[in-house]
Amino acid sequence: MSMAWEESAEGVLATLCRMVPETLRELAKSAARDESELVASERDSATVGIDDVVRGWIRTTPPEQRNSLVAVIEDLGLEPERYAEELESGEGWEEDEQTE
Repeated sequence: MSMAWEESAEGVLATLCRMVPETLRELAKSAARDESELVASERDSATVGIDDVVRGWIRTTPPEQRNSLVAVIEDLGLEPERYAEELESGEGWEEDEQTE
């Protein structure tokens, strides 16, 4: 499934992908693109926006590396608080370990 993408969302994805080592960049871009489209579809949108890309990128980032995304989100001119739930979530990354 391929969705329409806002030009600004494409730009944010490209910016985020530049942080990834070149050898992994295409893989990271593909994973983030798929996840961003999933985020957009979860909110019943036919178009991927900047928020969808940021949330998708966070979801594809291992939880132990998410703290470093706060500065990245700020560098993009966005408010990290908007993404607090995703940044603090380990969703999709726990295997059989349930703590608490």
